[in-house]
Amino acid sequence: MEVFFVYPGKRGSALECTLALHEIVKKLGIDSKLILSNDNDRATKVKKIYPDAEFYDFFSISDFLRLKKRLESGISFFTIVSPKILPIFLSLKSKKIFYFHATYDYSLSKKNINDHCMDFMHDSLIKSSTLTVATQWPLAWQIRNRLGVEAEVLSHPSYSSIRKRLFDEDTEVELPFKKFFLDFGAVDKFSKGTDVLLKAAKGTELNLVLAGGRISRNPHVENILNIDRWMKEGELHNLLKRSEAVILPYLTPSQFSGCLALAFHFRRPVLAPFSPTFEKWIDEDKTGWFFSLGDSDDLREKMYKIWGGKTKYSKIAIAAKEKEMEKKTMEDLKRILDQFL
Repeated sequence: MEVFFVYPGKRGSALECTLALHEIVKKLGIDSKLILSNDNDRATKVKKIYPDAEFYDFFSISDFLRLKKRLESGISFFTIVSPKILPIFLSLKSKKIFYFHATYDYSLSKKNINDHCMDFMHDSLIKSSTLTVATQWPLAWQIRNRLGVEAEVLSHPSYSSIRKRLFDEDTEVELPFKKFFLDFGAVDKFSKGTDVLLKAAKGTELNLVLAGGRISRNPHVENILNIDRWMKEGELHNLLKRSEAVILPYLTPSQFSGCLALAFHFRRPVLAPFSPTFEKWIDEDKTGWFFSLGDSDDLREKMYKIWGGKTKYSKIAIAAKEKEMEKKTMEDLKRILDQFL
């Protein structure tokens, strides 16, 4: 039986997540297919690297009917939530898996209209799915607490199994300084802990690049640069390679970040809070370092140590950890798919 990995997104790192899961399932000897949106920003590149990938217009009635017939023949694995997939997901009678890697936790910020819409879509998909899988046990707990639905845990994949040509773009990004720390992704979300990082860096000589979102509370000081736009893959790869370390100061422990997977792929160490998100993947002075969650003073102290060369890390250890992540995801996927095959 075929497993269809469905990613309807136009842009974003969930593409890498989808490709990684696809490759890992193939390593398990299972027939895996890629179902992607034809408006994906990297469609041309993906078609060259993955010529068997299938592309659909998720808003087309004819493509909807073709895709529904295609998916009914196997197991559908949807890797993100999106308005694009609601009609096809809810109409399918075959087995379908939903990969949940967001959160229901709004304890740290005020819930807005977009949050309500996302919760509605998540609820709809989870209630309709044959199985929901989450990246962390706190996420699985949130699902059970909210909906009374049991969810299994599927570790976020590393990107070690993805064909290397997907990462070959490197576009120079002009910066006002040569040495810097990097935080990237949805840095504008309060749960990402950006305020903690800003407080740690403000008033220091520690240069910081925040890439991927507008920070309205940026203190506008010389050592902090906010690149408040969508970063092209080549630009992000360039920043990663040049950074001293990637800082991921998340306040919400339930989410797993593709940022860590991408940092490891480029052999960059990660500085992050000790939480369920990172505790298995960061080894002190090998793959990165920990600081106390939400503690800007402790974060600043660790940043100074890294900046001054008083810490160490190992690219070999990071590569080994990346392979360990892939192995864990493979074990989880095998356990999950064995229920249906």
